[in-house]
Amino acid sequence: MLVEKYNKLNKENSNPKLDRYFNTKTLQRLKGKGLFCGMDFVNIKELKPIEYYSRFDHSMNVAYTASKLTSDTKPPIGVFHDTGNFELIVPLAGAFHDVGTLDFAHANSFKKGEALTQNNDELDIKSILLKDEELLTYLEEDGIKLDDVVNHSKYPLIDKEIPCLCLDRVDGGVLATCLIWAHTHTFDEIRELYYMLGYLENLNGISVDILSSRFQNFNGEVTISESYTNAEFEDFFKAGHIYSEKLLSKESRYMMEVLGLTLKYYEDLGLFNEQDLFNLSEQEIIERILESKYKDVWLDITSFDKVRYAKDDKDGLVIVSKPKIRQVNPLCVSHMTVCEIDNISGEFYRELNNLYDPISLTDKPITGNLSKHTVKQLSKYKRN
Repeated sequence: MLVEKYNKLNKENSNPKLDRYFNTKTLQRLKGKGLFCGMDFVNIKELKPIEYYSRFDHSMNVAYTASKLTSDTKPPIGVFHDTGNFELIVPLAGAFHDVGTLDFAHANSFKKGEALTQNNDELDIKSILLKDEELLTYLEEDGIKLDDVVNHSKYPLIDKEIPCLCLDRVDGGVLATCLIWAHTHTFDEIRELYYMLGYLENLNGISVDILSSRFQNFNGEVTISESYTNAEFEDFFKAGHIYSEKLLSKESRYMMEVLGLTLKYYEDLGLFNEQDLFNLSEQEIIERILESKYKDVWLDITSFDKVRYAKDDKDGLVIVSKPKIRQVNPLCVSHMTVCEIDNISGEFYRELNNLYDPISLTDKPITGNLSKHTVKQLSKYKRN
């Protein structure tokens, strides 16, 4: 199985102290929440993952890789860094970064009309961890303060502004997407990209363009290197671009909007609320729907298979969707020199990074072959 092989790749030579945390109820809950925002249940072939990849898998792999990128004992991964409390604290911050995720994840942002930002669809991490006595005991035994692991955004290894690389984006946005969701890469190709990863904590002894804003107030970033693999810089960047284009596709945008409207529809009917979307698995939420007399809408949105540009505003459930633009422009390391990929291969970068056309298409209304009943039920929640 691809997911099993990919998880094993991430775990190899990682810190064994992490393992007991993954058996806690807080992280086990994430097994019921897919990484790809409900796409496991759709019938549009361009959107359906090859295998189920959960938020639990994602959180483990972010943590495992972080533990290697903060240890100087396992080259080639993690060549550039300083040792210190990163060795357990930062990996745990990565492990916990998604514990507030609701079922269907970012579909909840689309439900709220926040597709462009997608930053208000998770519950508070600290509040969740405080309810897990087993987990708190482990933190105390390891001499780790709770406040040091509840804010992953302060660790650039885990979280970084677009278009920088961070492990959350590397796993969920590039490697797992290309291997499991977009179906564009083999496991061997993903493994080569994985072994390009490194972490640059500071610029000591590194040659950079001091005029670049990327290096002003530099505080750490995940990088890529050709030193230890047959893969090239362009191979990694191309994988990242697949991630950008996938989320901008008419199929992805439409399905996310429709799923958001569907969640709102069932919440209004009282089948579940936001707390249920946190406590229950996605499968348990679906079972509630299927046991109700309102299941027809769910059966329809998970069986329709065509998305096209709409002829007019009466052409079914017509939507204009403008999602968050997710890009990567990784830093490339070679011979103690660091630069953005466009400084290495400018023509390649400009050609591949031209998202003008797919972004311009977000102004065009789209529709799908949904039933008239579903169109009628969901149209009242539309915002455009």
